[in-house]
Amino acid sequence: IKKETREVFENFLQLWQEERYFELYKFGKKHSTEQLTMEEFATRMVELDWVPTGLVPEHEPQITYRYRTLLYVKASIIFQHKNYFDLQFTKQHYFLIMKEKGKWRFDLIQMIRSPFYSSVK
Repeated sequence: IKKETREVFENFLQLWQEERYFELYKFGKKHSTEQLTMEEFATRMVELDWVPTGLVPEHEPQITYRYRTLLYVKASIIFQHKNYFDLQFTKQHYFLIMKEKGKWRFDLIQMIRSPFYSSVK
């Protein structure tokens, strides 16, 4: 499970870095996709000023398992401003990940509020 969740998280982060929001939407948990359409999600993500450029190399993401279908990933992410590339900062995020219908899913509401929102552990 650890390897699988690590791969899913890395794929998720890569799509976010590349600003591939329609594909990222497919990682959304049911509760999120009921509240946001794909177009609303993509529009809100495009409007954000900050995008992740990667993980802090010295801090590996930590996975904390609550149940077989619920876990948290704690990751230190480097964010860069979309227009002012010299502006960067690092923020520690907790991502709640749930398994729905055999696939790991993320909270899209958290995403549209990033980088200033993080699930409370």
